[in-house]
Amino acid sequence: MKRPIKYKERFKQPIIFEGLQKGLVSPTDIDFCFEVNNKFLLIGDCKKDDAPFPLGQRLVIERIVDNWRATRKISVGVIATHSTSPEQSIVLANTVVTKIYYEGKWHKANTVFTQFIRNIAEKFDVDKLKGLG
Repeated sequence: MKRPIKYKERFKQPIIFEGLQKGLVSPTDIDFCFEVNNKFLLIGDCKKDDAPFPLGQRLVIERIVDNWRATRKISVGVIATHSTSPEQSIVLANTVVTKIYYEGKWHKANTVFTQFIRNIAEKFDVDKLKGLG
């Protein structure tokens, strides 16, 4: 099933954090999240090629994943990269997972997102993710 973007014009609007920053404290964005049945969480961000992974984003992903894990739920953080030009849409399924945060550690990876999601679905027996990609 392909879900269209409901509000395409709004989707393209950037969110500006102006006036909400003080020292090192400021909002951050996370690009995607899969939450399944309050038992499984996959949260991540997309980066252009080797763009830097800001400390604030890293800490947010780690803390969310760690807090889920502390409740004995399955949780994984991901950084996926792409080479998409700014005029084109980034297709998450075609990105490459290069970093995985799991059980308190970052691990290097090099897996197309669709394969990664299939692997995760099988490894953790997440039925609702099986068949994606």
